[in-house]
Amino acid sequence: MGSGEQIGNIFFFGFLSFFPFLGYLLFEPFLKVLILSILITIIFYPVYLKVEKKLKNKILASFLMTLLIFLFIIIPSITLVAFFVNQIITVYPLIIENISKYRDVEVLIKELPVVSKIYTILENSLKSLNVNVDIGDAIRGIVNEIVSFVIQQGKGIFLDITLLVVGIIIMLITIFFLFKDGTHLYNRIYSIIPLPDKDKTFLISKSYSAIQGVVLGSVLTAIAQGILSFIGYFAIGLEMSYFWAFITFIAAFIPVGGASLIWVPIAVYTLFTKGFLTAFLFSIYGTLVISTIDNIIKPVVIGDKTNIHPMVLVFAILGGLNMFGFIGIFLAPIIVVMIDNMLLLFKKKYVSPS
Repeated sequence: MGSGEQIGNIFFFGFLSFFPFLGYLLFEPFLKVLILSILITIIFYPVYLKVEKKLKNKILASFLMTLLIFLFIIIPSITLVAFFVNQIITVYPLIIENISKYRDVEVLIKELPVVSKIYTILENSLKSLNVNVDIGDAIRGIVNEIVSFVIQQGKGIFLDITLLVVGIIIMLITIFFLFKDGTHLYNRIYSIIPLPDKDKTFLISKSYSAIQGVVLGSVLTAIAQGILSFIGYFAIGLEMSYFWAFITFIAAFIPVGGASLIWVPIAVYTLFTKGFLTAFLFSIYGTLVISTIDNIIKPVVIGDKTNIHPMVLVFAILGGLNMFGFIGIFLAPIIVVMIDNMLLLFKKKYVSPS
């Protein structure tokens, strides 16, 4: 290879790196909207194919699917998030007031029979290690961090209604064209991946099925657990049952613990406020209904499409929330799935080739 050709290659790859970077800067303000649009399209693309086959018209099928997604996915999602943020803002002063009315939070803790024993053991253990912890400050700090994060995310969505409307319009237009030109876009991306066809097919098909299974399985499970938890919370007379059901819906996305991270503390709270029988019956309902539905839906939808360890997903989701906000709940599993499939392909090609 001559020096002129080498210089040409350097020049070419320099521009090949520079202009995509400029493209990223151009699209960066709308990146979350675009990613969410792609994700929704991936989930519903099999449905689109069936609709397009029936109507025999790509434009009409794309418009119909986009309209259905707008009516039954986007509007309900925005309504739920708006409601959730509003409730958090309403509840936050009450939480702080209830914590602050105790001169020392230790008084509150020591009033609870089971919790007081745990606290005493923990306090003695920390003292033996010469560690001093202010429980009141710790609780207030945790509450402040959680609520501040939620309010910040909510304000990011609803602070500027103009940006919200523009984001929805961009999302709908993107979804429409992804449905209409999805096959063409797929073929273009497929053609420029510098891998043999069998490797490209392995990577894309496995990633597609895993992403669809993980995201759809998680969403369906969260919806089911949110509805079932609301029924349980309402039955035991829990105040703001709808609010806690939404919190349970969010917690259901966490691979370890999931919905039980919410309904179990509520069961403990019910024990002290409603009595043993109500707490016992609610605990049975939580165990056999709310949590069990997770073991029914996910195996059916996800199956053996991915074998990623739950703890990996826990850290990924926490990192996704920190990096991307609420949408990180959905993006984190996708990123992990892509990494896992790339490693599988690497193993197949270079570690143990057949």
